[in-house]
Amino acid sequence: MRIRRARGDEAELCWRIRHLAIIAQCQASYPLSAIRAWTPEKMPGGYRQAILHNPFYVAENVQHQLLATGYLDIETQRVEAMFTLPEAMRQGIAARIMTCIKQEALARGINALALSSTPNAQGFYLKQGFQCMRNDTHYSPAADYTFDCIEMLYRPQ
Repeated sequence: MRIRRARGDEAELCWRIRHLAIIAQCQASYPLSAIRAWTPEKMPGGYRQAILHNPFYVAENVQHQLLATGYLDIETQRVEAMFTLPEAMRQGIAARIMTCIKQEALARGINALALSSTPNAQGFYLKQGFQCMRNDTHYSPAADYTFDCIEMLYRPQ
């Protein structure tokens, strides 16, 4: 298993990981119709830009298959796109990506990281040292649905 920076030509693969992870994991929290509208199969144009302009990490196995993603949005100082393929979940892969994101933030002098968690991912982020700040919602015009989320914050000790 190797964690490395994503390349722009991997944007479609990274989007597919996001899509499959959301479909597999969020059905306990949101209606399937809203999930499908929230994560269309076709990648939006801005996704490639996120990869090109931020420290965007991927995990790849020995066969060079991408298994998970996550990135530090430099502008907002937020953790984004933490997704793992369903068949690779619960193997510590996302935790390794989170470690890279935390190290990147520290190297850039960022002293706190924020994120919006889906209810199903809250436990993972708590294990990574994030604290719950408040329950919130996010309206998605694409899905025409208001998603429950948890605003979380990480401050290094």
